[in-house]
Amino acid sequence: MRFAILALVLMFAVVACASQSFNNVVPDKHDPGITPPPGKFQGGDTIETCTTIGTLPYYTTGTTAGYVNNYDEACPYTGSTSPDVVYCWTADFTGFVDIHTCESGYDTKLYVYENVYTPGAYYACNDDNSNCPGEAYRSWIVQMPVTMGNIYYIVVDGYGGDFGSYLFNMYEVEGPVLCDPYACPPGAFLENEPTCYEGYVDATNVGCNGTAGYIFQYPPFPTAICGESGNYDTNTMRDMDWFEFNIMDPMDLEVCMCADFQGRIWILDGNGGCAGAYTIVTDTVPAGFKTCITASGILPGTYYVIFSIDGWIDVPCGSVYWGSVREAGINPVQETTWGSVKALYR
Repeated sequence: MRFAILALVLMFAVVACASQSFNNVVPDKHDPGITPPPGKFQGGDTIETCTTIGTLPYYTTGTTAGYVNNYDEACPYTGSTSPDVVYCWTADFTGFVDIHTCESGYDTKLYVYENVYTPGAYYACNDDNSNCPGEAYRSWIVQMPVTMGNIYYIVVDGYGGDFGSYLFNMYEVEGPVLCDPYACPPGAFLENEPTCYEGYVDATNVGCNGTAGYIFQYPPFPTAICGESGNYDTNTMRDMDWFEFNIMDPMDLEVCMCADFQGRIWILDGNGGCAGAYTIVTDTVPAGFKTCITASGILPGTYYVIFSIDGWIDVPCGSVYWGSVREAGINPVQETTWGSVKALYR
């Protein structure tokens, strides 16, 4: 469960490790095809005066210093007074793109409008994405769908009143893989936690968030896991499912998730127990799309895996997911219908 935003933020402070890797790798600015253009292609002051992006991949630098606070979107933080700049791009293909400001010099925020300016109803948005290597407060919009001929207005903003120099990257990526959240893999470990409700207290797998003790579940390794999640207490609490694994050999550890809600997965180093636990890698999971993360080159020891809702969106208790925890490169689990498995949660 999420008992306090501050507590979880402190617990999950990201430690940049040389051994970790991500599904969505930040392109090196020196890679062929991501070469910075001569000088700065500074973002425009407004949507009407946006700086046009030609072809992808696109990499540039700029600054928000000296610009005006024209726009703001909450994802999830409100009240920004930071100056902002705008880029615009007319899609020349239908597919998916990543946009990020990793390696920027301040706490950035990114959001996108499609075709028209729709304040309060952005097309995509990100404030903090902990997958930015070495930076906890930079922005990364992952696998944003785009449609040929549509115009995308991309605003580079900041948290609170932060501003400064930024690095802007936009490039085409492969799309997410469709999956069936109700297709529980055969032989999966069944979480069997009671369905949450208003006033619910987790006594099954609250993990390091427990106030009266740390409670984990201990599936075998490798494994598939089928479980439930949801929001309760008027969407101020979320059911976070913690699983502990004792990894015996060095490996690249892969965790995948498929859910009928927008989810999030974490791999944490648990060798220091809850007091010393830190996030190795985490990512969001779009509803109905299988998403995998990989922690590369981990050593034998204790690791925590978490399956959860992504934030405090309105997800009803009893919403289902399945996941897998295995060594990367091993054949993935096969799927079968939930059938009677779903009945175990009712």
